[in-house]
Amino acid sequence: MRTSRLLLISLLISLSWMLSGCAGPLPQRVTLQPEVTSVPRLPKSVPLNVEVQYPHRQLKIGTIADRVGNETMVSVTDNISGEIRRAAINTLNRMGVNASDNMAPTRLTLTLEQIHYNHRSDGIRRELIGVMKIRMQASDGRRQYNGTFEAEKREEVLRTPSEQKSREFMNELASDVLTQAFNDPNFTRFLIEGAL
Repeated sequence: MRTSRLLLISLLISLSWMLSGCAGPLPQRVTLQPEVTSVPRLPKSVPLNVEVQYPHRQLKIGTIADRVGNETMVSVTDNISGEIRRAAINTLNRMGVNASDNMAPTRLTLTLEQIHYNHRSDGIRRELIGVMKIRMQASDGRRQYNGTFEAEKREEVLRTPSEQKSREFMNELASDVLTQAFNDPNFTRFLIEGAL
């Protein structure tokens, strides 16, 4: 009797391990809080009305998988536009640009054209791959500025990335793209010339 009870307990434990192994990794939600560390300080600039557009209705940006191939979804939050707008305003303020004036006649629009995240494995190497592309447009009614910026990031990993790891990876990617955009000399020239 005691042996059959121990056998039943060990069978239940084994079954729960098998089921948990089949479940795969949990879905992940990535919050974007990119930081641009290096930007020029402008002697003068027009104030900006900043808008961020995320035209994709789909919040899913990719998938990750465990060692046995179980996949799960990785998505951004439904406030992705607000997250990028906050980062843009912080960056512009550090440049000496008043970017919190919603009534400013000069409008800056950042459009998130592509954001993708994938965890790829060929059986030997496991790699995180991220791609992000933004379009930046500014207009004061007379003059126009247009720029497109893209970054790709790859990193070899030993295990399935945690949600924190995915968040760090995607924030580094977003920081790279925004750094390119706000260091574009054509953009800074547009801001300075508008203030003359």
